[in-house]
Amino acid sequence: MRFLITGATGLIGKKITSLILKRGDQISALTTNKHNINKYDNIDFFYWNPALGIVDEGCMKGVEVVINLAGSPIAQLWTKNAKNSILKSRVNSVKLLENLILKNRNIRNFTCASAIGIYPSNLQIEYTESSLHVSKSFLGNVVKLWEKSCHNLENNNINVLKLRIGLVLSSEGGLFKPISFFTKYYLGTWFGKGDNFYSWIHIDDIVNSIIFLIDNNKKGIYNLVAPNPVTSKSFVTQIAKAYKTKIFFPSIPVGIVKSLFKDMSELFIFNQKVSCNKLMSDGYKFQYSDLKKALSNLIK
Repeated sequence: MRFLITGATGLIGKKITSLILKRGDQISALTTNKHNINKYDNIDFFYWNPALGIVDEGCMKGVEVVINLAGSPIAQLWTKNAKNSILKSRVNSVKLLENLILKNRNIRNFTCASAIGIYPSNLQIEYTESSLHVSKSFLGNVVKLWEKSCHNLENNNINVLKLRIGLVLSSEGGLFKPISFFTKYYLGTWFGKGDNFYSWIHIDDIVNSIIFLIDNNKKGIYNLVAPNPVTSKSFVTQIAKAYKTKIFFPSIPVGIVKSLFKDMSELFIFNQKVSCNKLMSDGYKFQYSDLKKALSNLIK
């Protein structure tokens, strides 16, 4: 089977391409970096530029499954231009892929990354895929429009998977890397009371669950988070314990974070307690269901 992947050189993309190749499948990938073309022996790269509506249509040859992981990084300074890029890079990429897919009716599945950022911050609610609550924040609006951009494919009888991904734990990058780095060198802390929930997932469970859902012809929305979310205070203290270090710094008042970072502060004080019961009830078995086991794998 041949996959078409966007964002193949990103944190999740690199892991999922490795898994797909190991099991003997083939990969085509879209890239905005022309230097990637002909750079890899085992992946066929094709150029695209979603902002300009440019794509090499040869990328679709033999493809049955499309995995879309494209999008401008969330973790950047939220200037007006950056926020515009964060939104449009996601919506435009889906629109461009939609045009390709509807021309090529051999596609049996379109899998699109999304995020649990669609859910409002709330200590009292455990969010499921059927939750109607949508955050009124910038990220909430981005995810809402991101998922909405997939509707036309769904209306054309394409199996669409929308993956609401939580806090990804990987030693290679993402938010976990700086948190663990600072905690390792006795600079770990949390915000406010530290009672806001982090719905996390190990990078291996991300890629394994995506392939599991595709192989089992699933469609619709799935929360990709581990079964046991933890508070931000517990998150940092468990990292410190794994490194055998201590927490010396006092917590950072939420008011200071909001004052310094304005609407971008939601990146630091987010609070989503998210359920993965749908994924587990469909038969997926987590390799890392609790944080201690995940950290023992990542921190060596």
